[in-house]
Amino acid sequence: MVATPSVPGTITPDSMPPEQLDELLALFQAGEARLVGPRGEEHLVPAPLYGLMRSLLDSLKHGEAVTVLTHDALLTTQQAAQILNVSRPYLYRLIVERSVPVVMVGSHRRLRLHDVLERRDQRRQVRCRALDELSELGQELQVEGAQPPGRSAWL
Repeated sequence: MVATPSVPGTITPDSMPPEQLDELLALFQAGEARLVGPRGEEHLVPAPLYGLMRSLLDSLKHGEAVTVLTHDALLTTQQAAQILNVSRPYLYRLIVERSVPVVMVGSHRRLRLHDVLERRDQRRQVRCRALDELSELGQELQVEGAQPPGRSAWL
């Protein structure tokens, strides 16, 4: 049974037979791909697109659904919250604080994918900086609290 994607542009792992997926992955292992036009003309698939297609196939092979959206795609607040890995109430608070731009479509709030991804990257950078600072602090404290040679910290 094929699962119905909840988001347009979503491909689920069960949307194609496993044998077909294996065959496509084997073709992509060769290192280059060509498209054949309606009159038989061949075109080499550019490297960035080839990498994207291979990544898509790898994700499907590992049982992950894949969604392809344009950067200007409008997301519901639920979809944006899932991408940000936050609750919808927290996302609404960010919208009220104007931390995330919103587009009104009728009476509904929509967020542009690129704005959501930018916010996600900002949060990731803040977390990485905080982890780096904690790591540096831990190293400093370890140096300051070091035991003299020959002394065990367990004594």
